[in-house]
Order: sequence, then C-alpha cells, then structure tokens
Amino acid sequence: MKSIKHHKFEGFSDPFPFISLSNLGPNEQNRILLTDNHKRSLLSTFMIVERLLLDLADVMDNPNQTCCYELKKDIDIATIGHNQKAIKEALSLICSLKEKYNTDKTVQSLQRIVDAKKTKIWETLHNSKSRRMKGFGEFPQKLIKEYDGDLDQIMAITEQINL
Repeated sequence: MKSIKHHKFEGFSDPFPFISLSNLGPNEQNRILLTDNHKRSLLSTFMIVERLLLDLADVMDNPNQTCCYELKKDIDIATIGHNQKAIKEALSLICSLKEKYNTDKTVQSLQRIVDAKKTKIWETLHNSKSRRMKGFGEFPQKLIKEYDGDLDQIMAITEQINL
C-alpha cells in the first residue's frame, strides 16, 4: 500500500482535514480509521466469526436431531452455560469493535442466499450420482437407475424451493 505524502496536502496541518475529531462524540472519538480494503477484510472476519459463534450458540440451545444427524450431548449443563456466556460476550465485543473500526453492515439478499444454497444442494447431489463415484470403486450396475432416480427426486423437490 502506498503511503500518503504530506506534500499533497499543502496548506493543511492535518493530512486528513476533513476528519475533525473535535466534532465527534466520546464514543466516536475512539474510532479507528482504516482504509476501505482493511475495513472490508475486517468486516469479513467479523461476519465469519459472528456466524460461527451464532452456530455454536444454536447447537448448544437447539440440538437438532434429524434422520441423518444426531448430536451427542457430551458437555455438561454448567459448561454449556459458561460457553453461552462467553459467546454472548464475544458477540457483544464484535458489535463494539464494528463501531470502533467503523465497519459497515452487510445487507444480503434472501433471494441470493436461497439461490446459492439451492445451487450447492444441486451440485452436491449431482456430484453424488453413480457415474461420479468412480473413485469409490465400481458402482453396482443393477442399482444405478434406482440410486440416480432417488437423487433426481431430491433434486426435483429442492427445485421447488423459491421465493
């Protein structure tokens, strides 16, 4: 990254005269000004960590038991309570740091999220078809039609998901 040369700001004692800290409130004076690239990178980090923390909190609160997944509750209630407290504290700190570093909030389109997840579902099912499983050994010929048909059925149903 190129450094800012003060000669471009001749006539100004402050290289950033458009930012007056004296006009800011006490919370705003503690803000750290990052470049747009650094802010985007930090925001991405915050978003990933926030999502992971929310997922952790959710799995501790709502152990979803599905036909393909079972969660073994091998953490005692006291530890879960401690973890939930730490998660809330971390989430709160992320919100404070978001303000401190003046990162923007990302707005995502629900339609784009649905489309992306549907694409991932289709891709995962398609990559599980019998002809794509050669790396796992020869797929039994007599099962191909039924197996691929079952995957096609899931694909057809998930294609009905829309807004």
